[in-house]
Amino acid sequence: MTRKEILHELDRETEYYSAHTRSQYFSHAQDYLDYVGDNDWQDRDILYNYTKKLKKKGHAQSHINYLVRGPIGALFRAHGLRIPVKLPRTPVSLLDLAHRVRFTKEEVEALISAVKSSNNATYANIMALSTTYGLRASEMRFIRKDDAHPKKKTIFIHTLKGGEAREHVVPDQVAPFIFGYDYPTFSDNKMYEIFKEITGLAGIDKPAGKGYHAIRHSLASELIYVEKVDQPTVFQFLRWRGGGMLSIYATPFQPEIDEQIFAKHPFLKYWE
Repeated sequence: MTRKEILHELDRETEYYSAHTRSQYFSHAQDYLDYVGDNDWQDRDILYNYTKKLKKKGHAQSHINYLVRGPIGALFRAHGLRIPVKLPRTPVSLLDLAHRVRFTKEEVEALISAVKSSNNATYANIMALSTTYGLRASEMRFIRKDDAHPKKKTIFIHTLKGGEAREHVVPDQVAPFIFGYDYPTFSDNKMYEIFKEITGLAGIDKPAGKGYHAIRHSLASELIYVEKVDQPTVFQFLRWRGGGMLSIYATPFQPEIDEQIFAKHPFLKYWE
């Protein structure tokens, strides 16, 4: 198979990704193929040696995991293949969280206020999900109407990036914006177009790197540093996988976690 044919399949695999993400995927995939040269790009040892090269160049293990599971993994998925190497877990650290891009509490309040007054059901639904649960854009894209259960007052989240799926309690403050919505299918690109429209309504300049993930980081930071919620509870609520066997045996039921978080949630009051 030629390099052109390999990348053609990647083009199809990433068809609905944002332009920025596609550009990153192709750049990293081409770097991997440059390393492979005339060898078999599907070979396990080749890929393993590539990760060792990245490690020697100073790449953090979390970044290596992203490259292999994301851009390079897309090459394998495009051809119906599994990634042939096993990667070590890299739990989120508080130091890492402290330096991530995030919105201020006042900016989140402005975003919520803007969508509440917009009479746009899509804007309100997306911001309710994002500011309440810290959902990634990709996670919101996979929610369907059947995942929202008004009688149980819950919503099921199909978690990505190695996290664990959760059925979350829906608090009263955001229930009107989560239940009764049709949950149409949006592309990644459309999700970020919507986000840009919402920040425009709120009068917030959207610098590079500030997207739905910045709200997720804001929520985590407020809960840990301001509200003093313990780290394992916050990580469980945000569906970050980590903690090894302790996270399996010492994890309370999800409704208990949600109750603890909602009692100190920094953004729910803006939905009242």
